[in-house]
Amino acid sequence: MSNFKHLKTKKSRNEAGLFMVEGEKFIAEIPSYYDILYYIASRKYADAHDLSHFKEKAHCEVIRDSLFDSLADTVTPQGIIAVCKQMTYTLEDILNNNGFIFMGENLNDPGNLGTLVRTAAAAGASGVILTAGSCDIYNPKVLRAGAGAVLRMPIITEVHTDEILDALKRQNIPIYAGHPRGNALPYDVNFCEKFCLLVGNESHGLSEKAIEKSSMLIRLPMTNATESLNASVAGSVLLYEAVRQRLHHF
Repeated sequence: MSNFKHLKTKKSRNEAGLFMVEGEKFIAEIPSYYDILYYIASRKYADAHDLSHFKEKAHCEVIRDSLFDSLADTVTPQGIIAVCKQMTYTLEDILNNNGFIFMGENLNDPGNLGTLVRTAAAAGASGVILTAGSCDIYNPKVLRAGAGAVLRMPIITEVHTDEILDALKRQNIPIYAGHPRGNALPYDVNFCEKFCLLVGNESHGLSEKAIEKSSMLIRLPMTNATESLNASVAGSVLLYEAVRQRLHHF
């Protein structure tokens, strides 16, 4: 059981190809095509709940409360954790689906990343691309902020900005990048065809490579000397402009 404690770090999660999902609500969000290897329950939880439905799906182990608390990421653990195999996707998996693509470059904040994946899923994105340097999608805070969307959405990670943007351009997919000094407003951009929406790092914005390879830089109109919005807010506004246009177009 001590091995599962190592799954609290990105390095160990990637080495094992596993991750943990904590809490009844989020475990219920795990899609049926995921491979769940173990369920881990605290003694307190096991004494108060029937574990038979967990045992039907995978091995279920009951551990003492203090050990469970050391595995859990929340302040007040619910008492149940699922250990799952990570899913892997390719660019082809995303391109084969309908819809548009959301891409994050060096998104470091787990809350922002989870929120953006959740919003991209709600807005109809076919998949998400994250560059190397972005937060781990299996970070517990990302999973909670994503409210299950991280598990349902095809996501490819650890890509290099220039390589993936070149690959998208070879597929004739325009790259629309959010930038505070962009020369276009989102309301003047055609979001009805397939495209990739690119959002940069929370503090430093987009890299020079991303700016250079983008088809268009899009800014949000600002008043009262506001320089920029939080990355998840700005990305969500752009995503829902695409929703607005597509609702009227189709």
